[in-house]
Amino acid sequence: MSTLVSATPRALAPARTLSDVVHNCDQDDPLPSGDPRWQDLSEGRGDAAAETLVQDLLARKPEQIIHAAFVSHRGAGKSTELRRIAGLVGEAYHPLYLEATVEMDPIRIESEDLLLNIALAVEKEMRRIGKSLPAELLGRVEKWFADAIRSTKWAQGYDANVAAGIEGKFEIPFLGSMFAQAKALMKHESEYRTEVKQVLKKFPGTLIQNVNDFLEAAQQRLDGRALLLVIDNLDRYDPSVIDELCVIGADRIRSLRCNLILTPPISLLLQPRSAQLDASYACYDMFTVRLRRRDQRYDEFDGKGRDLLEQVLAKRIDLDVVMPDKEVRDRLIAASGGGIRELLDLVSWTARFARLGGERIAEQDVEKAIARRKQRLRDQINVNGWWEALGHIAETKEVGDDEKSLAVLFHRLAFKYNGEGWYDVHPLVDELMRERRR
Repeated sequence: MSTLVSATPRALAPARTLSDVVHNCDQDDPLPSGDPRWQDLSEGRGDAAAETLVQDLLARKPEQIIHAAFVSHRGAGKSTELRRIAGLVGEAYHPLYLEATVEMDPIRIESEDLLLNIALAVEKEMRRIGKSLPAELLGRVEKWFADAIRSTKWAQGYDANVAAGIEGKFEIPFLGSMFAQAKALMKHESEYRTEVKQVLKKFPGTLIQNVNDFLEAAQQRLDGRALLLVIDNLDRYDPSVIDELCVIGADRIRSLRCNLILTPPISLLLQPRSAQLDASYACYDMFTVRLRRRDQRYDEFDGKGRDLLEQVLAKRIDLDVVMPDKEVRDRLIAASGGGIRELLDLVSWTARFARLGGERIAEQDVEKAIARRKQRLRDQINVNGWWEALGHIAETKEVGDDEKSLAVLFHRLAFKYNGEGWYDVHPLVDELMRERRR
């Protein structure tokens, strides 16, 4: 759990060595709000998703609560944009950021996991800013939780004094309480976790009410700013998991009394499973950067996308020193398909290969990195039987109505581009398909 701060970070000098390229192009390091490396890609994406969400947050009426879904392909730069959004609305909101796959089970989560983590994150944040939640509230929630799970094997193995509930004064730090310790239990599959969850499922209303009591108590201490909760990385879960959590369980999520931004998989917006995602949440969909027209080859460029991605690299790398050849830059940018995560990963691996034989990135280094990525894509497609679905997308520029089409979108083997709203396969997938036809 972490807050999203709007203070301007220390500028990171553009890389002039290959080792610094690897560091500066870390695909798993989203930019904090105000980072000078941020590049406005909205013209290349063809949407104004982030700007529209900022405007809607700032225009919110005092009695209104916003529950939003910020949706994009994985690797499109969503986490960076969320941090920037939080910085832009910082005068009106106190943002609180949770990475779902870090704070919770990275494979499967349910509403009990999310609600528990929200309560703990709010308590910890309020204590961090010197405005702790009332001891009476913390004690009441801890006692309810201890009483509810008293009969479980996990509780019986816990400290007897805590498991029995504390009468009178609340004497232990809340993060040392049984309620807080349940967070670690919920993160990993076990007999104890299953048993505790089954008990909590019997009290859904009480659990939500306790979380809302935390949220309201926190809100009263924020000096007029509204709490904004951002739940990132939900798009890394299997869509069926998030459909159950956020769509089937939408009533529970929407009953939370705070402003909330979720990040569900894009497939839940494109092909709803149980119900329409946008029937429960205001949806803001951010597209992949478009590099070309739908009728052009994968190594051709059209529009501003190519130059925008070169600017992304220029803010991280001294291109004249490390990557002076335009053909090298064009090859990397085209091979990314417009995905930021794809581009940074390719550049990082290219620099690793270049370190073995020189001080600059050359064409052979790029091809080694691309060959590495293609090998992994080929194996992934073969194992899952995705060639037919990808072939349909490449030919029609539309996504099919089957599970495999949604799977290739989830795994970033195909992208959706704005403008006419067309789809296409990853450029390296196109290269693989051409090689198969030879």
